[in-house]
Amino acid sequence: MVKHYFLTFLLIGLSVVLYAQNPDGTDVQEIIENNAIQTESESFDYDANIDELEYYKKHPINLNRTTAEQLNDLGLLTAQQISSLINYIALHGELISVYELQAVPKFDLKTIQLLLPYIEVNNNVNENIVPLKKLLSKGKFTIVSRYKQVVEKSKGYKLTDGNRYLGNPANLFFRFRYQYGTKLSYGFTAEKDAGEEFFKGSNKQGFDYYSGHLFLRDMKVLRALALGDYEVRLGQGLIMWSGFGVRKSPAVMNVKRMGMRLRPYTSLNEFNFMRGAAVTLGKKGFEFTAFGSLKQLDANSVVIGTDTTVSEEEFFTSFNEAGFHRTPNEVADRSRLLTLNTGGNFSYNTKKWHVGANALYTRFFGKYQPTLYPYSQYNLQKNSLLNVSVDYHVLVRNVHLFGEAAMSDNRGFAVLNGAMISVDPKVDLSVVHRYFARNYQSLYANAFGESSRPQNEHGVYAGISIKPIRQIRIDGYFDLYKSNWLKYLTDAPSWGSDNYLQFTVIPNKKMEAYVRYRFEWKKKNQTNNESAFDYLVDDIRQSLRFNVKYKVNESITLSNRVEWSHYRNGSTKPENGFVIYQDVNFKMLGFPLTFNARLAIYKTESYNTRIYAYENDVLYSFSIPAYYYNGMRWYFTARYAITRNIDVWFRVAQNHVFDSKTIGSGLDEINGTQRTELKAQVRFLF
Repeated sequence: MVKHYFLTFLLIGLSVVLYAQNPDGTDVQEIIENNAIQTESESFDYDANIDELEYYKKHPINLNRTTAEQLNDLGLLTAQQISSLINYIALHGELISVYELQAVPKFDLKTIQLLLPYIEVNNNVNENIVPLKKLLSKGKFTIVSRYKQVVEKSKGYKLTDGNRYLGNPANLFFRFRYQYGTKLSYGFTAEKDAGEEFFKGSNKQGFDYYSGHLFLRDMKVLRALALGDYEVRLGQGLIMWSGFGVRKSPAVMNVKRMGMRLRPYTSLNEFNFMRGAAVTLGKKGFEFTAFGSLKQLDANSVVIGTDTTVSEEEFFTSFNEAGFHRTPNEVADRSRLLTLNTGGNFSYNTKKWHVGANALYTRFFGKYQPTLYPYSQYNLQKNSLLNVSVDYHVLVRNVHLFGEAAMSDNRGFAVLNGAMISVDPKVDLSVVHRYFARNYQSLYANAFGESSRPQNEHGVYAGISIKPIRQIRIDGYFDLYKSNWLKYLTDAPSWGSDNYLQFTVIPNKKMEAYVRYRFEWKKKNQTNNESAFDYLVDDIRQSLRFNVKYKVNESITLSNRVEWSHYRNGSTKPENGFVIYQDVNFKMLGFPLTFNARLAIYKTESYNTRIYAYENDVLYSFSIPAYYYNGMRWYFTARYAITRNIDVWFRVAQNHVFDSKTIGSGLDEINGTQRTELKAQVRFLF
C-alpha cells in the first residue's frame, strides 16, 4: 500500500501538464469522425452521445463509484481498458487521483487526455442511494433552442404546385431536459425540418417531431425504468440495437457492441427508437428486462383492387425512415403504419463473464407487402416477425471473448463471434467472425460488419494496434467478406475486402500527425453496361490522407489535412479527387469567446470520389459533408459565454462550386454557384 501511494504522488508530480492539453474534450471531433468513417453519410445518429458527453463535462463520472456499464456507455474506452481499470482498482484499492490512470495497463497519455474532461476521483461520496427529494430538486435543467437556414432559395420553395416544399426553409429545434447524474432524466425534444409547415397545414400542432422521456436508473432492485421514448440495446446487435453502434473504424479495437441495455432517447432520428415503457430488474448478478412499444411509422403504400365492383385493399410497400414531411407525398406517408414491438432480455453477469437470452417480436397493423427485386426476395414479406438470440462475453486473462447467435422465425440465422487479445503491453489484436444467412430477417438490427443490417454476409475481420515506442502508434485492419446471394447493384454472389493502415506520430505535447491509407475492393455490376445482362467487375476505392495538428500556444491550435481519393469500376476510366484544408481553433482559458474556422479546396471527377470530413458545429450538433466536384468550402463557428449558465453559438458555412451554374439536386437544387448555411443556438443551464 505504501508503494501504491508513493507511485500515485510521483505520477501526479510528473503529469500536471495533462489537464492543460485537453481541458474541454475537444478530441470529441476525433471520436465522431472515427466512428463516422464507415457510415459514408453527411449525418448519422450520434447526437445523443454528444449530449451525454456534454453532461459529463459538468458532472464527471466518479471512477471509484462507477460501473462497467456506465464506462461502456461513455463510449471512449475499449472493453479491454474498462476491464483493466476495474481489475486495477480491485487489486490496488480506490484511486487517489485521475493521474493514477497512467499506472493502469492499456491507458496511454492520449486515452487519459480524452477522458479527463468527463471523469473525477472522489472517495467520500456514495451516490448509490439518493433521497427522493434530492433526486427531484438537486439536478440540473438544460434548455437549448436552435435556428438553422440555407440563405439561397432552392427549387422546392419556388414551385407553386405539385410535389414541392410546403413550409418555409427554417429548421427549428428545442430541447428541455432535467438530469440528476445518470439516475433520473426527464424532458422533451421538438424539431421542425426545413421545408415543413409550422402551426399550419399538415403541422397545426407546431413542430413536426416531438419526443419525450422519463428515465430512472439504479434504484436498488430497479436497475432502469423508461417511460415515453427510449433506446434498447441487446447483445451484439443481431436482433436490436437502437442508436449508434460501432462498425469498422480507425479505432481497430472497438469491435464489440457495449453499453447500457436501456437508455433515454433524446436524438432527432424519427425511426430508430421505441415509444412506450421498459423496465430492468436485477439482483445478485441476475437481470431481467422487458419492453413494449407502440408507434406510428411513415410508410409508402399502394391500393390494389381486389374486386372490380366491391372493394380495394391497401398494402404497405416500404418504410420512410428519413422523417421528412416537407412535400405532399411525404405528408401522405406520415404515420401510416401502426407498429408494435415487444421483447426482453434475461441475463446473468459477473465481473468476468456474462450470458444472456434476448427476444423481439414485431407486428404491423396493416398489410406489409414490399416491392420485391431479385436481390431482396429473402427480405421480410409478412406482417410480423419474431427474433430470438443468445449472447455472451467472457474475460480469460488477457483475452476478451464475445458473441451472439440469433434466429428469425423463418429459420434464418445469424452468428457473430469476436475476440480482443493483449498479446503484449505494446500489441493488441482484435478478430471478428460473422455469418449472416441470406434469409435472416431483422428490422432493428445494427451489427458489426460490412453492412449494418446482418443479412447475406460471411466475413472475417482482423485488427492490430502496435505501440513500438511512446511517440508512435500503428493501427490497421483487414476484412474479407463474401455474399452468397445477390445485393443491390450486384447481380450475382460476390466477394470483397476492406484494408486499412494508419501510422500516427506524436513527437511532443504540441504536435500530432498521421498518415492513413485505405483500400476497398468488391465485385459490383459494371456501370454504363449496354449488354443484355449485368455482369460483375472489380469495384475499387482508395484513399490516402495526411493530417497534422499543431498547438501554437495555449489558445491557438492549427490543423491541416490533404486527402486523395481514387475510384475505378471495371473497364471505366479511373477517377481521382483531392481535398486540402486549413483549420484554426481558438480557445483562451477564462476568455468567454471561442471559435474555429476552416478553408477547404477540393476537386473530384464525380460523386464516386467524394471525400467526407468532419466540421465543427454548434453544441449538440455536427456536420460531416461530402466534398465532391470542383469548389471551395469555408465555415466559421463561434461560442460566447454570456454568463456561467448562458452561452450562445453562431455558425456560417458556405460552399462555392467553380464548374457548374447550379448546386444541389432535385428539390434542393439552387440556381447559382453557392450555398450558404446560417445557424444560431442558445443554451440555458440552471
